Amino acid sequence: MAGVEGEGAMLRVTVRGFALDEVSKSPIVLLQPVGREEVMPIWIGPSEASSIALSLSGEQYDRPLTHDLLRLVLDGLTVQHQRTEIVRLENNTFFARILLRQRNDYVSVDCRPSDGIAIALRTQAEIFVDKELFEAQKQIIRPREEGESEES
Repeated sequence: MAGVEGEGAMLRVTVRGFALDEVSKSPIVLLQPVGREEVMPIWIGPSEASSIALSLSGEQYDRPLTHDLLRLVLDGLTVQHQRTEIVRLENNTFFARILLRQRNDYVSVDCRPSDGIAIALRTQAEIFVDKELFEAQKQIIRPREEGESEES
């Protein structure tokens, strides 16, 4: 599954961490390709940031949260989450999709990148970013100085 026809190559990424937009106070998830130093920031909502952080920490609630519920539904229907793809940026909004498989049937479902990331983390699916999109949006993270906070 290299992506939908007409789209470019994809880079596999991991969640590097989070940042905070100083102006809007919105959380930013940082996606980093394997073996590279640059990251791609995506502004997300606080509840999605919390869900992603919870999954990264391995912590769980007694009852399923929304992304956990979706994972349970997929498991119950014997549907595999193959991957999440972040595919484009339009009017400062990122677009993504999750690719699902049930036996030999595949379906692509549009989603917000933050939801696709949160679900991928729960299903151990890989996360990909369109290579041209990454190259256009990438940023270098400078190493922190001793005693400096991550938000500095």
